[in-house]
Amino acid sequence: MKKTLKIISTVSIILFGILWISSKFDFLTKYNSIDFRNILVLIYLFTSLKYFQMEVKDKNAEIQELKLKLKKGNKDI
Repeated sequence: MKKTLKIISTVSIILFGILWISSKFDFLTKYNSIDFRNILVLIYLFTSLKYFQMEVKDKNAEIQELKLKLKKGNKDI
């Protein structure tokens, strides 16, 4: 799931960049609208937010696991 979110966010920001550049040089005008670029930015922001939320959750779980191991290790001493 995390990998999918990362891929979607990367693709959406790359498409935004391509469309933004194409708007400066007047090509791909059929697909190039401000609304579509704004939707791509929103997709990027939403998927990045979800990705980083999942990343923080995983890291917090790993920290808790390491703290538990550390406590068990101190009891053995």
